[in-house]
Amino acid sequence: MVIADRLTSDNSFRVSITPNRSISWRGNLIFVFLVSVPLTIIALGFLYVGAPIILPFAGLEILLVLTALYFVFKDANRKEILTFTPEKLIIEKGRLRPETTTEFVREWAYVFVEKATHPWYPLHIVISSKGERVPIGDFLTEEDKNCLLYTSDAADDGLGVDLGGRRI
Repeated sequence: MVIADRLTSDNSFRVSITPNRSISWRGNLIFVFLVSVPLTIIALGFLYVGAPIILPFAGLEILLVLTALYFVFKDANRKEILTFTPEKLIIEKGRLRPETTTEFVREWAYVFVEKATHPWYPLHIVISSKGERVPIGDFLTEEDKNCLLYTSDAADDGLGVDLGGRRI
């Protein structure tokens, strides 16, 4: 998902990039609960008829589903923030807080779109300046990547500084 905001403080523009999340963490817990209740009832039924070996495997299955959902949700919490100021382009990447920050001089920063080698592979958006390359939006869909290119182009035009690279 691409969200663009104009900051009134110093004529800056901010683009927030996050992956699409179809469900919240609370929704994940409700899903695990709805899956684990029937599974527990079935396991208790097997325990009642004399097959206690099913019970630990049912608990292990619930634990595996919860663990998989945790890792998927953790990966979906990535966020990238592009801040366009009149002098700089700041790229922040992280999950709950910025883990990496990269600053480029706007006049030297270029946006490159690297086409995929195969039609099934996604295209890659890279911001480059003075030999340093920073990929952005790798987790986005093709539609969101086009929106990101359009939004960053509009932010660039709004400030009157040429970012270079690809234009839509």
